[in-house]
Amino acid sequence: MLNNLKKLATLALAASGVVVSGYAHADSKTYVVGTEAGYAPYEYLDEQGNIVGFDIDLINYLCKEAGITCTIKNQSFDALVPNLMYRKIDIAIAAMNVTPERAKQVAFTQEYLPASPYAYLVTKTNNYQGVNDFTAVGYQNGTLAAKYLQDKVKNVRAVGYDSYDTALLDLKSGRISALLADYQVAAKYVENNQGQYTLFGQPVSDPILGQGLAIAVNKNNKELLAKLNVALDKAKESGYLAQLQEKYNVTYAE
Repeated sequence: MLNNLKKLATLALAASGVVVSGYAHADSKTYVVGTEAGYAPYEYLDEQGNIVGFDIDLINYLCKEAGITCTIKNQSFDALVPNLMYRKIDIAIAAMNVTPERAKQVAFTQEYLPASPYAYLVTKTNNYQGVNDFTAVGYQNGTLAAKYLQDKVKNVRAVGYDSYDTALLDLKSGRISALLADYQVAAKYVENNQGQYTLFGQPVSDPILGQGLAIAVNKNNKELLAKLNVALDKAKESGYLAQLQEKYNVTYAE
């Protein structure tokens, strides 16, 4: 009789979506994932307005492996770290490089991609001979391009933008000379806008531009961090990360 009651209780728990192993309750929380969907090939909007990309495929895989429910929200890049700190979101994935400054504010998973160099995006009709010919260079607010421009590129005005869409309008009109962005992102703009843009000079590599890419969570959410790291191990060991690199043509300039 007692065994039958236990079986009935177990079936009832299973039907309600509760994990029955050891009678532990499943995580019923819906985790909010913040990203900035203007950063192809990592995250961008498709023709139907859906958020897609390398990072989106990855976080969906990780949430499934971790046994958690996630919903993705589009927001400005420079809001991601503050929103994590004030618990407005639970996870941030947006081709975010690990830096000592960011690591003081949020906790990072292991890196899922190595650091990519940056590149200058210019119009194809430019007449520049070198970076010293630039008068103004655009960057996305919150990215490491700002610090690089301020510390390493003299006599050039650095102009911040909330989105690359606005920056590209200014680039086309000549209000800025170039846009400094992650190499993958800049190369994607060249690919998607044949004849309009080109990459200028050599890829830009510097410690200022941070370490590899990782996923961020609130510093106090150690359990979530551990789950994501275990899932990342699975993504690497199974070859899923390599598949995403091939799918989105994520390669690295030397």
